[in-house]
Amino acid sequence: MSNYSLSEQYGHNRAKSGYVKSYQGEIEVIIKDKHGRVISSYREPNLVKIFAKEILAHRLPYSKVWDPNAATGAGDWVTHSLDLEEFAAKYIVFGATFDTNGYPLDVADTRYYMQDNVVGGYVPISLGVGAEYDGGLINAVPISEPQRPLKRIERIYFEPSYQPAGTPLLEADVRALNNILVLETTLLKEEYNGFGVTANDYMTISEVALVGAAEIGSVGQCECDPRTIFLTGDTNSTSLMASATGVATISLDPSVALVDLIREGDQIKIVAEGSTATQEAILNQLNPYYLVVHKAVGGRDIVLDRVPVDNENNPIVGDIGILRDGFKVFSHRILKSPLKKSQDIEITVRWRIIFN
Repeated sequence: MSNYSLSEQYGHNRAKSGYVKSYQGEIEVIIKDKHGRVISSYREPNLVKIFAKEILAHRLPYSKVWDPNAATGAGDWVTHSLDLEEFAAKYIVFGATFDTNGYPLDVADTRYYMQDNVVGGYVPISLGVGAEYDGGLINAVPISEPQRPLKRIERIYFEPSYQPAGTPLLEADVRALNNILVLETTLLKEEYNGFGVTANDYMTISEVALVGAAEIGSVGQCECDPRTIFLTGDTNSTSLMASATGVATISLDPSVALVDLIREGDQIKIVAEGSTATQEAILNQLNPYYLVVHKAVGGRDIVLDRVPVDNENNPIVGDIGILRDGFKVFSHRILKSPLKKSQDIEITVRWRIIFN
């Protein structure tokens, strides 16, 4: 028998085959019964689009940057304008297969799964590399504390992978590298058990996303999409007043005091003038979310990645409202095997990021 533990053998075998370098991330799901016994556990590989790069780029550097033109040309350390906290992963958000009445759909939900005519059964749809589904989840589970809270990352730690040190063909020549970051949260037995529409109601969780956003405590009984609570506007929670002229550049109203709330690189949501984050007054747009490609500090003109149009491709002209979107989905996964949550089981989700 090998002297390695099961986890060591798993990492060692992956290292010998080159499997460690074949992807950047992995999701592990652990299901326990009401007595705390593990019923099942499985892992799925997952690509992390920009998570590692963004976290390292925004969390490791010093809070100041060197400006060679500061101090009258002598150079000096100056404070940069990045909001470091928004780029830290804080949440694991879930989506589920349910209809407008709250009934679970399982793999019959075509938003998530399609039937494989060759081998039979259902397979997850493919997610692209862009900001699909308005940059959010396909069908996010609404927040309703305490039964359906916004799930924070509850544990962060590193674990080793075992890789060849010098001679790959010799099993004894192995080194442990602490290069796997693990982010963990747990759905408790009383959480995410459905909408109460049937006696045997349950959630069928099909979607998991790793999210970076601002720090938010209790959200209360809002019955809202998790993304909604990260939309910000004026001090009275209404959208910033702006105007559109049928081109890709929109302009903040002169009355707007928070002129630098929206910055270059942000994503915004265009809504009707005076609308709030909880309202769906999106001016008949197919996708109300836009990327800010240019915005000067102190300026009022905002250049977007495309011209705002309605669902008939007519340019939007006149007074509009703008909300800043702070919901940053760093990675997004549709599970091959949907999870049926009930009051009898507890589900632990671990998101692994592999730094090679």
